[in-house]
Amino acid sequence: MNLFDFDSRTAAAVAAAGTVIGALAQLRVAWRKEVSERARGVPATKKSRRGPVLAVSLLLIAAAVCGFALSQYLVRRSDQEAAALRGEVQSQLARISATAERLERAAPSDHGSSVHVDEFRRAAEDVAVTTTLGPCRAGAGAGAGADGTPTCSEQEAQRVTLCGSVPSSATITATVLYARPEESPQSWTESRVAPGQDVGRARFTDKTFERAESDRTKQVCTGFSAWDGEHAYSARLVVTFVASPAIHEVSQAAVVPASDVVSLAPSR
Repeated sequence: MNLFDFDSRTAAAVAAAGTVIGALAQLRVAWRKEVSERARGVPATKKSRRGPVLAVSLLLIAAAVCGFALSQYLVRRSDQEAAALRGEVQSQLARISATAERLERAAPSDHGSSVHVDEFRRAAEDVAVTTTLGPCRAGAGAGAGADGTPTCSEQEAQRVTLCGSVPSSATITATVLYARPEESPQSWTESRVAPGQDVGRARFTDKTFERAESDRTKQVCTGFSAWDGEHAYSARLVVTFVASPAIHEVSQAAVVPASDVVSLAPSR
């Protein structure tokens, strides 16, 4: 509310109220004077007749001024309340619009993330290859174990290369290695090993490698060796990859001994 507007309306109301009071007082004095003159039989003059008319005119003017001031006060108060309400509504609409815009920006990214994860899960595939190496056969002059069985040195170890065949355009996401003695009761999950880690008298090489197999496929390979003269060892390679969306090729697994290549069916 404007303080200047409030003071002007107050002044107008006070002036109108003063005028009304003055007019009423003048009207009362004129009326008493006229009653007294009539009681004495004095004839009424023009001046005495104008007294009540002037008082009534002042009274009407004061009432009009007072009514106008009151109407202006009510109108301004209504306008101020409406302006305050409009401001509050606009503020609420601005907050709602900002919230909706943030939600619209967040929704596509969330949807895109979930779609990307779902597509990755659907596209991810794995190829597994497993092989078994029998006990090592020691050469002439090799040492003997406690039971008299000739023992192999690491240089005499049996070696094999495990290869998983995947599309040439595939992206390799993980290679997991497993090894255990053939008679071990452990599951493959419990037999996971790291590259280069000794498993009894056997281990994988430190790194995997890739090589071309054909125009459409490539091989992901690792080496495995065992030099135990008493126990056979099983080894397993699992290759996880994501193929190109435009290519749907059948992946294969292979075990490649030092002497030749043996193709195995893929294990999922």
